[in-house]
Formats: sequence, structure tokens, C-alpha cells
Amino acid sequence: MEYSLINPLVAVRDIHFGSTVIVAGIVFFDFFVASPTLRTTGSQLGTTAAALRTCTALALWISMALSIVSGIAWLCLLAARIVGKPIEDVIADGTVWIVLSQTQFGFAWKLRFLFGVLLAACLLARRAKNHVTPIWQEVLAALLAGAYLGSLSFAGHGEEGLGLERNLHLAADFLHLIAVGLWLGGLIPLALFLLYLRRFREEAWVTAAGDAACRFSNLGIIAVATLLVSGTINVWFLVGSMQGFVGTSYGRLLLLKITLFAAMVCLAGINREYLLPRLSGEIGTNPASRTVQWLLRSSLVEIVLGIGIILIVGMLGIMAPATDMHAHLH
Repeated sequence: MEYSLINPLVAVRDIHFGSTVIVAGIVFFDFFVASPTLRTTGSQLGTTAAALRTCTALALWISMALSIVSGIAWLCLLAARIVGKPIEDVIADGTVWIVLSQTQFGFAWKLRFLFGVLLAACLLARRAKNHVTPIWQEVLAALLAGAYLGSLSFAGHGEEGLGLERNLHLAADFLHLIAVGLWLGGLIPLALFLLYLRRFREEAWVTAAGDAACRFSNLGIIAVATLLVSGTINVWFLVGSMQGFVGTSYGRLLLLKITLFAAMVCLAGINREYLLPRLSGEIGTNPASRTVQWLLRSSLVEIVLGIGIILIVGMLGIMAPATDMHAHLH
């Protein structure tokens, strides 16, 4: 099947999108959640902080490497698809270089490569300072991570429009990607933070868990609101009508994505309305451990749902939008 998950282009898109979201999510989580929480606890969470930084750094650099390799593979596969030749031929005859140097997609990829290099340099400079990082450097890392993730919008359907319509669609895609990085990308470091807090149980670990979960929940509200607005704009451009949802394969796949998103929102709402108040009322008590465990399990379920969304995004990206498919039927 042309749009199945075993399609090499779909698989490469999924890997690239997922790894880029993780890179941005770890940087965002560190800036907005982990660093402020750890600063308020001083040296009370030294073991937890060290374990979190080690694990997230490993995940970040593996994801960065995957995003670069998959980005190169995406470029090669796209060039092969354009000219209808095997991938080894388009590499040998210079077609890949033509796509990179003479197309909008290639320009976007060169720009993203620049953002990636600058982000890597910024992160390496932060490590050299033994975790004593000036605030401007943290802000710079967050901005570069946002640019690296958000510039993926130039590889989507928004790039196909003209004039004001194109700019509006690209802006919606950009904000959509940033919101995904804040929420879905941040779930992995959040789960790791809760895991290490519960494992080591250092002084003030329950307070730190409540603070981190509350900060992340507030970020989630902003992310969900952004996803709803930007997603509505994208649906207007790509689906157009209810018939576009139910009458096209693109629309039905998008409906599945929206269903998974709704499930994530429901879980996040339960966490905010039920688990967070319980955690804040259980400081220093035994039930706090069970509450953190439930938060951790909920985060893992949200991650699984998010992986499903990423798999769908990989397929949607190479399909004709419902508006195009519906137009052909008439």
C-alpha cells in the first residue's frame, strides 16, 4: 500500500519528525520545567538532578543524530521519488544535490541544518560549563530548538500555497510544531524526572514532583490551546468540509489522529484535576509515592498515544490533502 508504514519515505519521515520533537522537547522541558524546579530545591536533589541530566543528555544526542541521518535519508528518498530512479542512482548522478541547491525543500533543509549545528554548539557550550549556565544561553538553546523543530513546517503541505494563504498556513504549521514539542516532546523528560524522583526519594522530592508536574501542566494548557487553533486552520486548508473528513482516506486518517489527540487531552485533564491536587495535599506522606506513580503511568500512556500520532503524521505528509482529492472527484 502506497501510504503504509513500511513505505521507506513514511518511515524516514516518522523517524525524523519523532527525533526532532524529542530534541526540542528535552530542551524545552529543561528550560521551562526542570531547571526552575531544581533551582527552588537547591542541593536537596543532587542525585536526581545528576541522573536526569545524564539520561536526558544521552536521549538528546541520540535523537539529534537520528534527526540528522533521517533528514539526509529523507532528502535522498524525495529526490528518488521526484525523478523515478533508485536511490543509489540519484546520489551518483547528482540529483540529490540539485534538489538541495535548487528547490524550496532543499533551502529549508540547509536552513534546518544550520539551526541544528548552532543548537548542537550551544548545548556543547552548556556542558562545558558544568551545568552552571547563564540564562541567556538557556534562552538561546530554547530558541534554536524551536527554530530547528518549527522549520519542519517548510516540508509540509503549507509550503504548497501562494501569497497570504501560504503564509497563514506556514505560521499555523510552525506554531503547531512548537506546541507538539512543548507537550509531546516534554513527556519523555517528565517521565524520567518523575521516575528518578520516586526512585531516589531525596529530601523535598514530593514537592519537586508536584512543582514539575504543575509547571508541565501549565505548559500543556498553552500547547493544547495552540494545537486547537493551529489545527483548526490546517483542517480548513487541507480538509475543507465534513465530506473531506469522511469521504477521503486523508480525512479518515486525520480523524484518527484527532481521536488520539483527544485521548491525550482527556488524560492530561484527569491529571490536572485529580492527581495534581492530591499530590499537593500529600507532601511528606506515603500516598504521594502512589500519586507520582500514577502520574508516571499516565505520562507513559500519553507517550504511546503520541507515537501513534507521529506515525499518522508520516503518512499524511506524503498524501494529497482531502481538498485536492475531493476536487478531483468533482
